Amino acid sequence: MKKKSYTRYSDAYRQEALALADRIGVAAAARELGIHASQL
Repeated sequence: MKKKSYTRYSDAYRQEALALADRIGVAAAARELGIHASQL
């Protein structure tokens, strides 16, 4: 079985994602970014 690879996000991407979540909400930001809300 192959190991699952994880996506590494840059610090800048993380900061921008958190700022977006603050502005429009976690669920909406996750949908817009294409990630699961628990990743924010």
